[in-house]
Amino acid sequence: MYEEYWGLNGLPFQILPDAGFYYPTKMHEEAIKRILYAIKTSKGSFLLTGDIGAGKTIVVSLITETLFKEREKYEVALINHPTLDCNSFIKEILHQFGIRGDFAEKTDMIHTFHEWLLSSHTRGKYAVLIIDEAHLIKDMDIFEEIRLFSDFHVNNRPLLTLVLAGQSEIRKTIQNIRPLDARIAIKYHIFPLSMEETTEYIKHRLEAAGGDLKIFTDNAVADIYRFSGGLPREINKICDMCLFETYLLKKKQVDSDIVQKVGSEEFIV
Repeated sequence: MYEEYWGLNGLPFQILPDAGFYYPTKMHEEAIKRILYAIKTSKGSFLLTGDIGAGKTIVVSLITETLFKEREKYEVALINHPTLDCNSFIKEILHQFGIRGDFAEKTDMIHTFHEWLLSSHTRGKYAVLIIDEAHLIKDMDIFEEIRLFSDFHVNNRPLLTLVLAGQSEIRKTIQNIRPLDARIAIKYHIFPLSMEETTEYIKHRLEAAGGDLKIFTDNAVADIYRFSGGLPREINKICDMCLFETYLLKKKQVDSDIVQKVGSEEFIV
């Protein structure tokens, strides 16, 4: 709606993750490298955490995209919202891996999954299960099944690499499940962006849409950082509405007054 006014060829601050606007901060790039290292060296399990809006989902998206490009090496399953009971969760895993069948009991599903993992290994393919929003898991039996899956080995090498991504509270949940915690080889936490990174983040997304950082005054950017706390999703929400509000007012720049107005609105959490 405001793209033409600002000379943009798209909306630069959408909330949903978009690889085309991805800004490679040091933390996000390190998270990607660590996860790929865990996968390629069969470490078994990886835990990625961060506050809501920190950028975990774009990391998961980029990892998944990378693995899908190497289909000859990897079998990949992605579960985005694991708000299921244990049996439904296992069925969803099988479905995402493309495993079909009629299963009367949970044990049938587990045996079929184990056999499929062994078959994949024989064919030279490695299975990767990625669970995004893992903090939404409420059925504690799911964590026990995940732990059991991590016990599937051949020649001392895990048949399945598990990547859990979730909000910070999942760390405590997993710490309280000691057998599972002991199997997580690598943990990494994504922190909010710094002021400098926030500035570069805004600049990058504007330039990706054909714009320029000059759309925002320096004071406006500083206020965006203050209101957003350096969380990319919050930065996107504020910047998007600032561009819209300034367009409505027909002003030439997003200034501090606009940010103050947007930052005090109810939709900013």
